[in-house]
Amino acid sequence: MKSQPQEKAVKRTMSATQTAYVELKRWIFDGILPEGAPIRQDEVASQLGISKIPVREALMRLQSEGLVKFTQNVGAVVATLTVADYIEMLDMRIALECRALELAVPNMANIDIARARELLAAYHSAMTDGEWSDLNAQFHDALYAPSERPRLCATIRSVQEHMGRLLRLRVTMAAEHERSHEEHVKILEACERRDAREAVKLLRRHIEQTQREVQGYFRTRAAAKAS
Repeated sequence: MKSQPQEKAVKRTMSATQTAYVELKRWIFDGILPEGAPIRQDEVASQLGISKIPVREALMRLQSEGLVKFTQNVGAVVATLTVADYIEMLDMRIALECRALELAVPNMANIDIARARELLAAYHSAMTDGEWSDLNAQFHDALYAPSERPRLCATIRSVQEHMGRLLRLRVTMAAEHERSHEEHVKILEACERRDAREAVKLLRRHIEQTQREVQGYFRTRAAAKAS
């Protein structure tokens, strides 16, 4: 049986590990630690006011999520995702979000439609890529909430988090803002008619178009680097 001092030490370590995990994940998603950047464990520990052990444990957890890699002679670095990684995650969005919307539409109340419409209006009037990205995520979340499937919605949010803010910004920049808004309007109109089949079809087409634009974005970037 553990003594109280030992239990307190374990709790402190767990708390420090969680702190390191949350902060490192935020730094990665916000671009403070860009793709390919080395992560100096001693610097992170010093900045967070903790020891290197919880930082190491947090990095191992992030490695299991595909956000960090350990390389020989370098140590921990922020993972660099390929276009194939991005496309696969968008495939996951299609599967998960189409099912969530299918379940949500029959349960939608007028207040759900009104909330989604407010977010859509804010999205249309937003001025920056970051605002578009955040409001886009909130709009989709509002559509799926009436599904009353908390685990499914949590998984969708997990996939979106794994994609990270940088990817969401890249998707937003790759996609034409006006086109995306018009597609959102049509999806919401189908939801308002309680036409689940049409809403799901439009959502699938919307995400598939985003996939094509992301592929085009990376082709253009590769061509620019080659020249």
